Amino acid sequence: MSKYTIRSILFVFVAFMLGCNEYMIVGVLPDIAREFHASLSSLGYIVTLFALVYAISTPIITSLAHHFKRHHLLFGLITIFLFGNTWTAMSSNYYSLLFSRIITACTAGAIISIVLIFGNFIAPLNKRASLLSWIFAGFSIASVVGVPLGTMISTNFSWHMSFWLISILTIICLLLLIWLAPRNTDQAAKKSTEKNNQFLLLADRRILFSVIFVVMVCASQYTYYTYIRPLITNEMHFSYSWLNWLLLGLGLASIIGNKVGGLIADRGA
Repeated sequence: MSKYTIRSILFVFVAFMLGCNEYMIVGVLPDIAREFHASLSSLGYIVTLFALVYAISTPIITSLAHHFKRHHLLFGLITIFLFGNTWTAMSSNYYSLLFSRIITACTAGAIISIVLIFGNFIAPLNKRASLLSWIFAGFSIASVVGVPLGTMISTNFSWHMSFWLISILTIICLLLLIWLAPRNTDQAAKKSTEKNNQFLLLADRRILFSVIFVVMVCASQYTYYTYIRPLITNEMHFSYSWLNWLLLGLGLASIIGNKVGGLIADRGA
């Protein structure tokens, strides 16, 4: 197996780990609500705040990346993410959970941004779009495997155990990245122009429309995804076993869509 293949698998694994952290909470919200004696609607604010902090912090932290070597910044962000997720696993009240999710949200977007830069750097031109689509597919794989697994662990043991599992995955990712992450990504030559040009990209209508499209897709998906477990089990009266199968089907559809999109982009269609 080539170093390119191993690195590619690792980058998908990082996206999978981040996806588990982002998505797993939607499957365990009812269990958190019972433990904290809180309503689902109040816990929904935690999901909303996570997304808001994620959206605001990602471009800010990424814009500051030119001050540091990318691999050093990545290792530091994952360490902070590990701290935040472990805090989530240990949370015993609403506000503790809220602040821990803010910490993970501050770092998660920047982590995947740097990983995408690394993917763009290591991939040959004719495989670049396909690799980036697979990295994004890591989030879909998390919904296929991570969310049902986290829901099952939460239902049978404790929702805390679900997040302890993510902390273990994060440690594995960090160790592998220390070994395999690219050390030279031609960053030095871009330092003088990177800061000024980054936000100017939004003046390009193609970039702006692409961002708006992604926002609309995510808004439509996460609006129901946040409450998908109570909707399917309480309102539609499916059993918990059916919940896992339906989450599996949703994730598989996302993976197929990501892969097809990458193949189309690689062929210039």
